[in-house]
Amino acid sequence: MDRPVTAQSGFSLIEVLVSVFIFAVIGAISVALMSASLTAQDVNRAALDRMAALDRVRTLLREDAGQIVLRPVRDADGYPEREIFAADNDGLVRTGGPVRNERILLSFTRRGRANPGLLRERSSLLHVEYLVRGEALIRRVRAYPDATDLTPDSEIVLLDAIRDVELDVLLGAAWSRRLLVRAGGEVGLPSAIRLRYDWDGMGEMEHVVLTPGGVR
Repeated sequence: MDRPVTAQSGFSLIEVLVSVFIFAVIGAISVALMSASLTAQDVNRAALDRMAALDRVRTLLREDAGQIVLRPVRDADGYPEREIFAADNDGLVRTGGPVRNERILLSFTRRGRANPGLLRERSSLLHVEYLVRGEALIRRVRAYPDATDLTPDSEIVLLDAIRDVELDVLLGAAWSRRLLVRAGGEVGLPSAIRLRYDWDGMGEMEHVVLTPGGVR
């Protein structure tokens, strides 16, 4: 027989404490699961961002190297630059222009710049440099191959937190750390360009791209 409900009926203190404890455990587990899920999302997002940056470096380097042209260009003072293609692992020496704390690895002119409908008064050529500043790999583009004091430069940071950056070019069957190609000279484009570096959290990376000198 069921006991009649009286004014004294209800939960005991022990039952209330047990219920509170169970809810506290469930809440702690839920918070831990949510925190782990958010952490995993952050880790996945960071990994995807790194892969996107790596793909951008690979794509830009391949597109740039594949469309190199040996065209003489002029500096801001109107004088022809000595090299029409230059690569130097130790950094190219610039005699004019602003002094920058950077190491220029590659300098060249490329074609293939889009100009839909010929809306702008410019050619399809642009001047490109790859350089290291601090721990950043940077791509610098000059709007027009022949520079003036008003010619703007645009830079994008391709990668950050990189170390031990090395550049080689393939000449015949041997890799060389320096190549200067001058107009009318006997030396032409290398067959390939190789860029190596150590990326924080990713380890050693290497990109090898062909140039028009390596396409037969």
